[in-house]
Amino acid sequence: MNIQTFVTWKDSAMIMFIDGLTDKVLIDRDIIDPLKSSKFDGNIPLALKTIFRETEDLAMVVEGVLAGEVALFYEKSGKAYLMEFKNWEKRSVSPPEAESVIRGPKESFTESIQTNTVLIRRKIKTPKLMLENMTLGRQTKTAVILVYVEGIVNQQVLSELKYRLSKIDTGEILETGQIEQLICENVHLPISGMGLTQKPDTAAQKILHGKVAILCDGTPHALIIPELFIENLQTSEDYYSRTFHASFMRVMRTIALLISLLTPGLAVAVITFHIEMIPAVFFTSIINATQQIPMPIALETFFLILVFELVQMGGVRLPNNVGSAITIVGSLVIGEAAVSAGIVSRPMLIIVALTAISTFLTPNLYEFIIAYRMFFLFLGSTMGLIGIGTGVFIMMTQMSSMYTFGIPMLSTSSKGELKNSVIRFPLRSLKNRPESIVKDNIRKQG
Repeated sequence: MNIQTFVTWKDSAMIMFIDGLTDKVLIDRDIIDPLKSSKFDGNIPLALKTIFRETEDLAMVVEGVLAGEVALFYEKSGKAYLMEFKNWEKRSVSPPEAESVIRGPKESFTESIQTNTVLIRRKIKTPKLMLENMTLGRQTKTAVILVYVEGIVNQQVLSELKYRLSKIDTGEILETGQIEQLICENVHLPISGMGLTQKPDTAAQKILHGKVAILCDGTPHALIIPELFIENLQTSEDYYSRTFHASFMRVMRTIALLISLLTPGLAVAVITFHIEMIPAVFFTSIINATQQIPMPIALETFFLILVFELVQMGGVRLPNNVGSAITIVGSLVIGEAAVSAGIVSRPMLIIVALTAISTFLTPNLYEFIIAYRMFFLFLGSTMGLIGIGTGVFIMMTQMSSMYTFGIPMLSTSSKGELKNSVIRFPLRSLKNRPESIVKDNIRKQG
């Protein structure tokens, strides 16, 4: 902390700020120079050339200085003057790494919450756009902003969200992931009912559909509340493409979700318990490929899934160029070596590789896919297709009973929402906002 004292034309003064968080040029120009001027008559409010706030609360002064403000103390005044001259290094707006698109805006949120609010305001130019400020974390004093549109937002969701945020009592909030866990009602389930995005246009679209975005200072992600399950199969790019292409991509994501969830368990169930279901042309190849493998088919599949996850996690932690190369080369080398050594069979290697590739099409459901994939693998290896059917029933029962901020997660309560589910109708047909979320001002077109 930097504390400087100086003599004005009348009396002494002192400023307090933190190096690296403030702009010293502005401090000299708008504070020190005016007070040292011969025109200064002791009236601080008239002398300062910037917006300020007065306070007699020392705790507020300390909090403001730690947040990057400048505090001014004048000898003959019992008040402190706080001014914002925040200036620290920050990352510029860049393309989103986790949500790459071919068509649409290629800008992403940054770690600066001020920049993020500006990016949203550029998309939504209405005076009804509300930004509510709050602070979370006793030690970190992290700035958090709720963003929504008055008159469109679901008031029940907004009230419940504010209530849960008010109950957060922790020393540190450094990322939206911590907020998500502290306000989540489905703590022990692999899906939270809250979305995450790096793209301002995606956040703006969700806000205009009656949702609330949570911006947290220091993180380039916005938390979207609530999120229905079907929205994990949709992207912002779907609305910028023509109907056929958007619908085709959604169908492909749905198929990829089913493949990544069920394929390993189904393969193990059929090969172990229902070998008669395999066509004769493939039967001989599978028998020849698996008869020399020293481990059961279920253990072989689990081993391959584990290896692919290790390679993927290793590639993510490395720099982009190196990480992609390591992932590809590592998968090829390890897979080929394992087959040559007789540890795994080629059919199961192909099945697990297809499963791993399918997972990339629905990245927001990664945790959900991993949990249920292993669940189906266990049931398929112990009870065959009966176990797979039982697992699907359990999963659907659990999903249908899940709520996110009072809204059913599998809700598609109207004909209008069905037009924007797996198949996306032409934009001129999507006249209403999602009725399962928006209760007022439902009409958005026509």
